[in-house]
Amino acid sequence: MPVIAIRPVDKFPEPDFTRLQREVFRDVQQVSEPLAAVLEAEAAVRPADLEAPSFSPAMRRLGAYDGEQLVGWSTGWMERGNVWYMANSGVVASHRRQGIYSRLLAEACALARESGAVVVRSQHSVMNNAVLAAKLRKGFHISGLSHSAQMGTLVELTLHLTPERLALFRERVLPYVAP
Repeated sequence: MPVIAIRPVDKFPEPDFTRLQREVFRDVQQVSEPLAAVLEAEAAVRPADLEAPSFSPAMRRLGAYDGEQLVGWSTGWMERGNVWYMANSGVVASHRRQGIYSRLLAEACALARESGAVVVRSQHSVMNNAVLAAKLRKGFHISGLSHSAQMGTLVELTLHLTPERLALFRERVLPYVAP
């Protein structure tokens, strides 16, 4: 089994990273011909200075490397209310089921705690069963649903990082959830 190193990085190399994301999310994004046409038309009228995604300097990136090859990643940032938004994570197919996502999740949560977060929040396609199951096993709770033209129905997951926050959640939310 390869030794995987997880380390913070300033950025991932483009356009390779964008291709890697498309490969990893191909099954859950289901880019149909109509969606591809809309995305292409939107890109055609986008101002040139917006071509490359620009992110706040507060964005943090973790890369999982097999030697020098990027095989997994997680990105996130702090939102209002000391909430860490875990925005985008993935592991290439050839390296799945080796504990890499679990290690990335643990490192992302540690980074959130170090940054002062009391909650970690993420959104996932309802079709991304592997990630949903992994996060629920690690103590995340389903905290909402939303809809996206690009991604379809999304499930929001939340992890409370302190016992006090978890107690508040249980006191204020769980009594209203049907058994």
